[in-house]
Formats: sequence, C-alpha cells, structure tokens
Amino acid sequence: MGNIGNTTRRLRARETFTAMIEGGQHPMGTFVMSVDPAVTAVLASAGFTFVIIDCEHGPNDIQSTLGHIRAAEANGVIPLVRVGENSPRLIQAALDIGAHGVIVPKISTAAQAEAAVRAARYGPGGRGMCAAVEGARWAPDSWDEHAEVSNRSIVVIPLIETKQGVENAGEIASVEGIDFVLFGAGDLAQDLGLNMFDDHEKIVGLYTAALEAVHENGAKFGVAAGRGFAGQDFSTIAGDLLLLKAAAEQRLAQHRSDLSSSRMLSGA
Repeated sequence: MGNIGNTTRRLRARETFTAMIEGGQHPMGTFVMSVDPAVTAVLASAGFTFVIIDCEHGPNDIQSTLGHIRAAEANGVIPLVRVGENSPRLIQAALDIGAHGVIVPKISTAAQAEAAVRAARYGPGGRGMCAAVEGARWAPDSWDEHAEVSNRSIVVIPLIETKQGVENAGEIASVEGIDFVLFGAGDLAQDLGLNMFDDHEKIVGLYTAALEAVHENGAKFGVAAGRGFAGQDFSTIAGDLLLLKAAAEQRLAQHRSDLSSSRMLSGA
C-alpha cells in the first residue's frame, strides 16, 4: 500500500501567538505586497513570526497568494491573508488555499465580527465543506479531523480602523472566536478626517482606549510598531516594499558618503 502522507495540516497561528505572548515574547510580522513567493521566504529567513499577504491593497490574486502560503509553510513563518472585505467568499477562498488565518478590514460592530468568524468556521451557515483543496490536504477520509483542527486553530483578526470600530472595540473583542485584534491607524485617521501625522496624538489616544477595551474583554491587541503606540501584544513592521525601499536608501546613502569621504582623503 502506498504512503498516504500527511492528511491534516498543522495550523500554527493561534498556538504560536498564544504561546509567545503568554511566554513574554512578542510576535512580529509584516505585510507582503509583492507577488513573488521568494519574498515570503526571505522574510521568514529574516526572523518574522508571521506575514500578512495583502489582498486588500496589494496586487496579490488567488494564485500568487497560494505561492506565498506555500513559501511560508516551507520556511516556518505563519501565513495570514488580509482579505479585501468582510466577505464569506473571500474568507473561504483564503482558507481553502491554506491560510492560517485572515485579517478582516473595517470591522466596526460585534455583528460584523461574528459574521467573519462564522465564514471561517465549518458549521451551519458557515464555511463550505470541500476536501479537494490545499487547506484540507485533499483528504476526504480525514475530513472530521481537518474540520476540527481548522475550527480550533484558524484565527480571525478584525481590523479596528473606523470611529465606530473604536467605540465598539470591547464588544468586538468579546465575540467568541476573536482572540486577536489589529488596529489600523491610517484608515482610522481617514475615517475621522484627521491627518495621521499632524493629529497623531489623537490617534494614539483612540488606540489606547481601544487597547484597554480589547484587553478588558480578554483578547490581544496588535498595531504597527513605533509611532508612539505602546502596550500592544503583537506588532507589524511596515511591509516588504517599504522595507526594501528603506534598506536601499540606507545603503545608497552610505555608499555616497563613503565615496565622498574617499575623494576628500585623496584630494580629488
């Protein structure tokens, strides 16, 4: 009889985030806008805990997202997908190709959070059953195990990035199945008609209020690193293309400085 291989995937997002945070560590991730899965492999080698494959603002489609997920799993980094909207079809598609969780934008109410969780769970009115997908390891004979592991391990992370979302942050965090929440400063500033930089103190104040409400309801809170935000449980750092640009600018400036110093020393 042939080797049937592994019929159930290990979905590591919830267990890894929980273990790290409870152990005093800090999960760190970045957004992936590039379509080449080699980028995810490089980010994994750099030491990130997770990547967020961006299907809201980035050009990734279902095929390139699948490549990123495969690269993430092969290189030991957790693949999350930011879907374009709170859509059962988009959430199911991301999970069927193997995402360990989804980031769902503009969640403003508990009802919206409940809908996102339902779309990510197998059950009545929820995620559609299909064993012929990568997320299920093409293994109908182990369906019950796959469904149980998925329902227990998949993370659904709402993005708090509207005024209403901040006001309802506690209720959103109290929804069963919501254990991690992410704060989006840019869209929140836009929703409030603020300048993200000039009005940053106001944004930090709203962040702090949301953080406290989320923690009071037992969930963990994440935000972009720096910019005066503090107390978060996990963080994101820029994105792949911004990291590339920053590194390129730094190396270019250093090389120009070295050339200038060399010319001064040589009297040229």
